[in-house]
Formats: sequence, C-alpha cells, structure tokens
Amino acid sequence: MNKTQNLIKEKKSNNEKESESQGNLLKPKIDVVFHSLFREGNEGITKALISSVIKEKINDIKLDNDRHVFGKYPEEKLGILDLKATLGDGKICDVEIQLVDNKDTEARFLYYWSRIYSSQLKKGNIYKDLNKVIGIIILDFPLEKTKALENICTEWKITEVTTGLNLVLTEMLQIYIIEISKAKRTLEKEPNNELAQWVLFLDNPNQEEVFKAMETNKELKEAMKNLDEISQQEELRRVAELREKAIMDEKNALTHALEDGKKEGLKKGMEIGRAEGKAEGQILGKKETQKEIARKMLEKNFSIEEIQSLIPLNQAEIEELKATI
Repeated sequence: MNKTQNLIKEKKSNNEKESESQGNLLKPKIDVVFHSLFREGNEGITKALISSVIKEKINDIKLDNDRHVFGKYPEEKLGILDLKATLGDGKICDVEIQLVDNKDTEARFLYYWSRIYSSQLKKGNIYKDLNKVIGIIILDFPLEKTKALENICTEWKITEVTTGLNLVLTEMLQIYIIEISKAKRTLEKEPNNELAQWVLFLDNPNQEEVFKAMETNKELKEAMKNLDEISQQEELRRVAELREKAIMDEKNALTHALEDGKKEGLKKGMEIGRAEGKAEGQILGKKETQKEIARKMLEKNFSIEEIQSLIPLNQAEIEELKATI
C-alpha cells in the first residue's frame, strides 16, 4: 500500500469517526445540555448566541452560576429552561427555551421578565438604579400571535397606541420571541443569518445546514466542539435522555388531552344542538298551532281582542293572518 492510499484510508477513518461522533450529539435545547454548554468558561459562544439576537456586539458577559446542572428528576421544570447573563453595560439578559406549549406562553414571558427586573431592587436602592432586562424566548412550538409572520424573531416593547406614533414607554423592557420552526426556512433565504444558524444548532446539531454554517461561523464551530465533548459524558447523556423522554411524554399527553377535549366538546355541542333544535321545533310547532286556531276564529268573525284574550299572539300577527282569509 503506497503513501497516497494510506492518506486516503486515514482520512476515511477519521471521517467515519467524526460521523459517528456527530450522530451521537445531544440536543442543546434540552436544559441540562444547554446549561452544560453555555456556562462559565464558554462565555465566547454565549456572547455569540445573544449577540445574534440583539444585534449588538457584546464585549463582557457574566453568567449566573447559581444552578444545578443535573436535576434530581427528569420532569423537574419540564420543558422550560432559562439562562441569566449580565452584559458589560449592566443590562441583564434572560434566555429561555420553552419546549412544551402549556397555552400560557405570554403570561410566562411577563412573569419571568418581571421577576428578574424586580429582584434587582434591594433595600435602600432607588428605581433609577434598575438595569434594563432583555428577555429572549426560544419556542419549540408555533405562537398563535406570530404564526402568520415569516420572521424567525420578533421584538416586543410597551408602546403608546392611541396616536399611532408607536412611542415607546420605556426601554427597560425588551422581549425577543424566536420560533425554532422558522429557522430552516430563514436559512434557506438567508444562508448567513447567524441567528437561524444558532437556532438550528440548538434544535438538532446533527443537520447538514449546521455543519455547513460552521464553515463561516467560528463561534458555532467552537460550540459544536464543546458539544461533542460533553456528549461523551455518560451521566449527562443519561439525564438528557430522561429529560427528552419526559418532555415528549408531556407533549403527547397535551396532544391527547386536546384531542379528547375537542371530541368531548363536539359531542356536547351535538347534544346541545339536538336539544336546542328539539326545543325550537316545539316552539315553532306550538306557534303554528296557535296561528291555525286564530285563523279559524277569524273565519268565525272573532275580533282581534277576543283572539288575543285566548291566544298569545300580538296584533300584527293576527292582522297578518286576517289578510290571508
């Protein structure tokens, strides 16, 4: 075997090992994987992820380390994770990923934002000391309010609506909503869209588009390298698999509950419809009987007043009948 053949064989072997490794990559959108990846020591990739959303260069960042990477139970805080980071200018950024649609998404947004904003104020502080809080919410399900929009990311603030000038009440509240389902379509139209590249990576790093994006996105390439390393940790893999299974089970349970609810609602609707139809039919039948009696009384020259004293018809109804005789 010559030198060239040896090089080809070695490259093929390396590619097979790389392919096998890539196929075993954990999904970063699972909370324990996300927090193992975007943590202290990996500030570079965390800055790159946040920067792709807020479109600002981040020089310094401090990550909140007050958390346990491994939850005791796979269903703990199921399908929701958050990562708090303080930027160099004092702004606080809260990154959340919600994997399960519990139909209370908007309420969660405001609750998490308000919790972080108000927690800054300690005894003796004044309101002007509060820093801006940026909420970044990544959803693994479509949001009803934005389903008609093509944008992978929408930005929300408090604005004045009566004048149509869109005046912003305060810059202290800023929320970005990102939908995973729109990442691939966005990347097809904008191959260099870094946010779409990161979102696809979070959703499932074992995608061709992600490997292609690594050619130009060096921070994404670094994240992939780190993910490959932590994906080899047996304990993390075990917990991540349990978490993913628990999340899938909850999604299935919610889907079945919704389907059962629709079936039950349809059944009740049909029962109510039948009951209302029957009642309406009885009323209409009764009305027609009353009119028939009134017509016969008119034929026998009963006055309108006499008919009204015996049958609950108004004067207009009786006169209408009289006109037909």
